[in-house]
Amino acid sequence: MTPRPLRILTVADVPPDPNSGAAGTVWHTNVALRELGHEVDEIWSDQLGPRRIRHGNLHALLEQPQAYRREVLKATQRRQYDVVQISQPQAYLAAQALRAADFRGVVVNRSHGVELRVNEVLPEWHRKLGVPESRFPRSVLTPLVRRLLERQWSKVVRYCDGVIVPSEDDRDCVLRRLRILDDRVRMIAHGAPDEYLKVPAQELTEPRLRRLLAVGQFAFFKAPQMISAVFNRVLNELPDCCATWVTSTAAIEEVHRLLAPAVINRVNVCGWGDQRDLINVYDEHGVFIFPSLVEGAGKASLEAMSRGMYVVASDSSAMRDYIRPGEHGCLAGVGDVDGFTSAVLHAIRNPQTARQVADRARRRSLEYSWSKCACLAVDFYQEILGKQRPANQRPAVDRIPAALEV
Repeated sequence: MTPRPLRILTVADVPPDPNSGAAGTVWHTNVALRELGHEVDEIWSDQLGPRRIRHGNLHALLEQPQAYRREVLKATQRRQYDVVQISQPQAYLAAQALRAADFRGVVVNRSHGVELRVNEVLPEWHRKLGVPESRFPRSVLTPLVRRLLERQWSKVVRYCDGVIVPSEDDRDCVLRRLRILDDRVRMIAHGAPDEYLKVPAQELTEPRLRRLLAVGQFAFFKAPQMISAVFNRVLNELPDCCATWVTSTAAIEEVHRLLAPAVINRVNVCGWGDQRDLINVYDEHGVFIFPSLVEGAGKASLEAMSRGMYVVASDSSAMRDYIRPGEHGCLAGVGDVDGFTSAVLHAIRNPQTARQVADRARRRSLEYSWSKCACLAVDFYQEILGKQRPANQRPAVDRIPAALEV
């Protein structure tokens, strides 16, 4: 007997943008869920009411949980849902409210990168690299706000029926840090864009191998200092090489300051385009470097694999799930500039080996589609629904005093 289509509500505090990171993940998953025959309603940031707190962490601490709860309760009062899936741990208040209201469906939290793991990794790198996390007086408040935000994770796993994370590293962190059963945390990898998988990849020629590429926002966790160091070293050693760095337009001037005068004229720094523009950029380049200090899904590395590039990525996060070293690319030590530089030079100097690795990476990427992501999510929903006890038999939900709800 074929299961009936599910009625699903997805909630995310991001704009509906298919070309963005977390927003694109929700967008493409929802499209794939609909293509499978399920009904999907959405709540995006523009439906969560006016944002009054501009500071990101304070918004997540004080405002976002309340907005989620308010709009989710409105939506579930208007229509019955089998699944309510809410992004980020700020979902805890909405999940608690649904439990208290005897909601008959399942409530799933979706993480786009577990903040608990980010907080384990990044402070040490700030110290190692001498880059302050924030300036006074914010530097005094940062550790306190971080601890309060981490408490949201304990609450969200208590009130949600399941948690979806994008990497095995994230899943391991959740199981290690929180009191939650193994079968309630599911790793579901993200997908590469359908066009990237359907359009045949270009051959990895020697001229293409001599063109390097980095793609990512200009943020500390993306390790821009490492990207520039690798570009500077490789281009200084190989005068016939060039590079492209795709990042936010506002950061272009700052990127230029990181590049050595001897190579800056061979590095094209450009702003974002949509995914259709970016596929052409991938196809024009041969070696992709992705030295992030920590990631969630690290989708750019998967996109590069899907376009037949030789990928050199940090041995961390979802990149460890996509890449078997030597088979689908190279995993270098996190923060290891020498290791990244050596791997890039090795690929350029060994084109036949690099081509074989890139071909296998392309085939590997075909395993990661948004359709598969949606299918695995539905399997998880159905599994939870099959185990679920009637609402009147579930443990009572503690009422959080209003003053402590954040």
